[in-house]
Amino acid sequence: MAQHPAHSQNHRHPDEPRLEEISRALKGADYPMGKEKLLALAKSNGADGEVMAVLNKMSDRNFDSADAVLREATRAE
Repeated sequence: MAQHPAHSQNHRHPDEPRLEEISRALKGADYPMGKEKLLALAKSNGADGEVMAVLNKMSDRNFDSADAVLREATRAE
């Protein structure tokens, strides 16, 4: 019998942005960057409300790379 989709290892809520969407929103980032600057960049890159919500949930600190942002974003989701 097939596993229920909600129980799969890679499940995410339909309203949560994919990491690719977050990466696209942060295109052009000049690391290290703080959370507020990342939010401003994402907004100027046209990030949707879901991406902005995840970025807002992240801890208020400096991030030294895109990978660091994406790791924090997956925890914040």
